[in-house]
Amino acid sequence: MAELARIETVVLLQSVDFFSACTAEEVLRIASIAHERRVPAGEELFRERDPADTLYCVVRGEIEVRGRDGRTEVAGPLQTAGLFDLLSGRLHGVRAVARTEALLLAIGADDFFDLLSNNIELVKSLFRHLILRIDQDGKGNG
Repeated sequence: MAELARIETVVLLQSVDFFSACTAEEVLRIASIAHERRVPAGEELFRERDPADTLYCVVRGEIEVRGRDGRTEVAGPLQTAGLFDLLSGRLHGVRAVARTEALLLAIGADDFFDLLSNNIELVKSLFRHLILRIDQDGKGNG
């Protein structure tokens, strides 16, 4: 049974950094393809070299993302896991495990790209966010 009402899902997604540049209408479209997923602590979401077929947005809890180099990051509420691998179309380069019990919004790659293919304004909003993020990381070349 779904825990979140549709409006709660929209508000949560609009607060996720990746979707922050999107309009309410665009986020409503994204919410229509997002599915709640409850995961217990210790459950693996994906491993290195798994296909990047799902974008996870954390609602509650924490996801630990660990790379081959041993570097570990934690995705908490309103953050994503699996974003860059999904966008790049490559296999996962990291492993993701629920650090705590978590409630996630899962967005399948096929549904996400179908949505993007029919909505250029959404594509523009997401590109704006990515460019801003690159600029903040100091890797933008102008």
